[in-house]
Amino acid sequence: MYRIVVMTLICLALWSSLCEGKEKEFLVTKVIDGCTVVLENGDIVRYLGISAPQLKKSEGGPQFYAREAVRQNKRLVLLKKVRLEFDVDRKDAEGRLLAYVYVKTLFVNAELVRLGCARADTHPPDTRHKDLFMEYQKEAAGRYAGLWQEAKHETEPYYVGNKRSHVFHRPSCPLSDRVPEKSRIIFRSRIDAIDVGYAPCSKCRP
Repeated sequence: MYRIVVMTLICLALWSSLCEGKEKEFLVTKVIDGCTVVLENGDIVRYLGISAPQLKKSEGGPQFYAREAVRQNKRLVLLKKVRLEFDVDRKDAEGRLLAYVYVKTLFVNAELVRLGCARADTHPPDTRHKDLFMEYQKEAAGRYAGLWQEAKHETEPYYVGNKRSHVFHRPSCPLSDRVPEKSRIIFRSRIDAIDVGYAPCSKCRP
């Protein structure tokens, strides 16, 4: 009887050790912006090593591609279980967790940079993935992906914006013909559209 009790206690101790060693996952319940989320326990997590365009920009309106960065972040993590990996600094001055975020095997921070939804923004001592972020940023900028479209040159005499979706199109784009008259706005340049928070159409790529 004594031997059975001892073996049971040993098994329980081993099981407890295995459970503690398993990496914990958290449900994302809210996406604040392109690089900040809220977990089910109320913790706010700021993605470490990257920076997405700001939605409010000190209440002056969203930066270029900010809304699309939020949409992509939601697609990647909202209502999904994420795993957090930390570097040297665990929190910022605002008390937010600073973390590398994973959904299963997908490295969310890196994916947002690859898509052009965020820039590499690493600072010592938190530089574990600096080379990867810089590599993805170079690739995204090279193909004018996401926020890097802002650097493209003018190619049309004007552009058609949609006030509801905050997307602008080339005048020849089939989607521009579908914009209702009350939602239509004409921009004389890409920069004019970008400066007020409009994102380029993903189909005609103005």
